[in-house]
Amino acid sequence: MYLLKYLYHNSFLIAKAFFCLKKTERTGEQYIHLIEAKYNGKLETAAIKKAAKFQSIQQHLINDNFTGLYGRNTNEYEQVSNRLYFIMSGLYDDILDNKILSITELDKLFENPENANQNIPQERLLANIHLKLLSRVSDIKNYKEVVNNIHAAQKDSIKQFNKEITLPDILDITKRKGGYSLLMCRHYLNLNGSITMDNCWFNMGGVIQMTNDLFDIYKDLQDGIQTFANTAINYESTKAIFDSQVDLFKSSIQKLEYADQKKQKLLIQLSLIPAFGYIALDNLKQIQNGESQLPSLSTLNRKQLIIDMEQPKHILKLFKYAYQIANI
Repeated sequence: MYLLKYLYHNSFLIAKAFFCLKKTERTGEQYIHLIEAKYNGKLETAAIKKAAKFQSIQQHLINDNFTGLYGRNTNEYEQVSNRLYFIMSGLYDDILDNKILSITELDKLFENPENANQNIPQERLLANIHLKLLSRVSDIKNYKEVVNNIHAAQKDSIKQFNKEITLPDILDITKRKGGYSLLMCRHYLNLNGSITMDNCWFNMGGVIQMTNDLFDIYKDLQDGIQTFANTAINYESTKAIFDSQVDLFKSSIQKLEYADQKKQKLLIQLSLIPAFGYIALDNLKQIQNGESQLPSLSTLNRKQLIIDMEQPKHILKLFKYAYQIANI
């Protein structure tokens, strides 16, 4: 019975992704250019493509699955908010990476966006989008708390450039950064707000951030960023950390106040997200090659650390792990 449910729900999801992801990505790029023109701002080409790609993925693989609890896909208003979030997120990263604004200046911007310096294009654009999103959420008080929490987590992530950072500190920053980032997006959907719903989005955000870290081992090593993945001592302990976060995520879905059938459908549809993480963990297991510890990952070449998801074996693993994750 479970196998039939899994095949049924994921077949629709895969078909939808195949036909809709690229179209939504193109729509996202067009919308970003409209926002640039409206507020006389400018994003880098790479940031535009990244924002358009990820807003499309989130809309179809996450947001639509949660609104599916109400028997619908996201509406146009929710989709626009989702696009605005990814523009703001990309801008925020660019401003930090290129040191356009200091942390203190960003603090002031988020506290009083209406006082932003209109002479700096990136600041003007970030402030206007932030104000626009504030006007579109229903629970402004809680939304502002989440924004402040993700900003605090991003500031704390600077500590990850310190090689002396401890694993507990890395995990704390990782979970908060991923959790609050995704929780912001929950506010852009017309869902019944509750602590259980917020916990679900927060824990899923932690899974996503950990999965990104597992896939970005090579890149993060080049950038000098310490993550739970690239500082791993061995495969077993790293998998245990990821297992724990996935269990939190699955448990938080089970606590949602919906019928069991709807929750099982939601878990099946979202199971592909942590499944990516287990593919990356498989690569660490191969690198360890039966030894008690991993070699120093910084000594490995790009080919050994990069995972090509176009390979048929990885696609098969993706569905195998997704099937196992949702089978509870």
